[in-house]
Amino acid sequence: MQNNKTNFKAEAIFSFYAMILGIFVGTFVWSFLKILSYATLFLWDYIPSKLNIPFFTILICTTGGIIIGLFRLKFGQYPELLEDVISKVKKEKHYRYDNIMIVTVAALLPLIFGGSIGPEAGMTGIIVGLCYWVGDRLKLAGETLSEFTSIGISAGLGVLFSAPLFGISEYAENPSDENSEIIFSKPAKLFAKIFAIIGGIGIYYVLGQFLGNAMSLPRIGAETVSNYDRILGIPTIVIGILFGYIYLIFNKICIILFKKLSAKKWLSFIGTVLGGIILGIIGTLFPLTMFSGEEQMSTLLLSYRTYAPIFLIAIGVIKLFITNFCIYSGWRGGHFFPVIFSGVSIGYGIALLLHTTPSLTIAIITATILATAMRKPLTVTMLLLLCLPFRTIPWMIIAAFIAGNIPLPKFLRSNNKK
Repeated sequence: MQNNKTNFKAEAIFSFYAMILGIFVGTFVWSFLKILSYATLFLWDYIPSKLNIPFFTILICTTGGIIIGLFRLKFGQYPELLEDVISKVKKEKHYRYDNIMIVTVAALLPLIFGGSIGPEAGMTGIIVGLCYWVGDRLKLAGETLSEFTSIGISAGLGVLFSAPLFGISEYAENPSDENSEIIFSKPAKLFAKIFAIIGGIGIYYVLGQFLGNAMSLPRIGAETVSNYDRILGIPTIVIGILFGYIYLIFNKICIILFKKLSAKKWLSFIGTVLGGIILGIIGTLFPLTMFSGEEQMSTLLLSYRTYAPIFLIAIGVIKLFITNFCIYSGWRGGHFFPVIFSGVSIGYGIALLLHTTPSLTIAIITATILATAMRKPLTVTMLLLLCLPFRTIPWMIIAAFIAGNIPLPKFLRSNNKK
C-alpha cells in the first residue's frame, strides 16, 4: 500500500512538472511564431511598400540563400529534421542545448526568407534542447528525463498545430526503445502528456487573446455530402495516393540532386544559394507556393473558384516539389504545413473537375498524400482533425489507413523518410 502511495505521489509530481513544461513550451512556441510574423511582415510587406525593387522575390530569396549558406558553413547543418531529432532522443537519451540560439536562428532564417517549409522541424530541436536544459536543472535523470522530453515534444507539436491528439500520436508512431526502463505506467505518461498539452495550448490561447494570435491552420467549413461524393470516394483515394507518389518521387530526385552538393562545405553553400534562386523564380511565377502555406490556405478558402482547376492542381504539385527542393538544398524545415496546403489546393482542383463537395475531396486528398508520404495514418488523422469538418472524419480515417498501409513501389521505399 505504501509503495502504491509513493508511486501515485511521484506520478502526480511528474504530471505537475509536465504542465509547467507545457506552459513553458507554449510560451516559447507563441514567441517564436510572433517573432517570425513580425520579421516576415517587415521583409515582405514593409520594405516593398517603401521601395520599388524589380524582381524583389528573386532578390530576397537569393539573398536568403547566401545568408543561410554562410550560416551553415559557420555553424553546421541546423536545424535537424523532426524525425532525426526524435530518433536521436530515443537512441541517445540526450540532446545538446548549448547551441539553442544557433538552432533558433537557423530555424527562423529559411522561414523569414520565404522558404516553402513548416516551422515544426526547427522548433522541435529547440524544444527538445530546452526540455533537457529544464530537466537537468530539476535534476531529472535517465528514463525520467527521456519521458520529460517526449512530453515536451508532444506539447510543442500539439500547440504548434492546435491539435492536441497530434502531439501525442506523432511521437507515439515513431519507433520506440524496447529496452528502456519502465519508470511510469502508460496511463501516468498519457496523463502527463495531456496535462502538458493543456498547459501549452492554454497559455498559447491566453497570449493570443491579449497580445495577438500567431500562426494557425484555418478551418475548412462543413458542407453537405451527397451520394455522388460517396461513390467517388474510393477513386479519390486512388488519386490522392498517386499525388503522394509524386511527392515521394520529388523527394528522391532532390536527395539524388543534392547528395553530391552536400559532400563538401563549399558545395553545400552552392546548393543552398541554388535553393534560394529556384525558390525566388518559382515564387515570382506562383506566389501561392511560397512560405509554409497556412496563410495561402486562407487565400484559397476565399478565392479558389476564381482559379482554373488545372491551375489549382499545378500549384499543389509545384508546392510538393519546392518543399522537397528547399529542405534538401539547405533551407531546412518541416513538411506538414506545405503538404497540407498542397492537399487543399489539389483537393479544390479535383473537386471543381469532378463537381464533388470540396471539403470531402480535400479531406481525402490531403489525408492520402500525407499518409502515403509519412506512413503514419494515425498521426495524419490526428493532425487533420481540427482543420477539416468533423463529418469528413470517417473518410479521412479510411483514406489515411489505406494510403499508409499500401506497400510502396520498390524504388520509393528507401527514401520515404527524410
